[in-house]
Amino acid sequence: MTRLILASLPLAISTLPLHAQSSTLHTDRSGYTTGTDGNRTVNTYTDQYGNTTGWVGGKYISTYSDGYGGTTGTIGNKRITTYEDGYGNTAGTIGRDRINLYTDRSGITTGTIGRRRLNCYTDRFRTTTCN
Repeated sequence: MTRLILASLPLAISTLPLHAQSSTLHTDRSGYTTGTDGNRTVNTYTDQYGNTTGWVGGKYISTYSDGYGGTTGTIGNKRITTYEDGYGNTAGTIGRDRINLYTDRSGITTGTIGRRRLNCYTDRFRTTTCN
């Protein structure tokens, strides 16, 4: 379950709701994530190693997991670098924005990206909802 939440995290981060829009993303067992973020369509694939590729609206996502909690890559034209410490804390940057997030065992992710607040929940059916 932890890997699923971590795999969904870059997607949740990249689809951060703007102007109180909500996001609903579903990840199937094979690693495909589909859904919407406000008026944008999400279609990505995360492999067994945590590498993600795909599209959010018109932005291409390509991230690489180092296998030890680190993720690097791009979301659109922004560079992403994150690190998850194994206790639910994720820190890093997307472009110029600092990431400071916490995911608890029940699937609730809270924190900030830049000055924006993020509140997401991943249920047992692998659906991540942010508002």
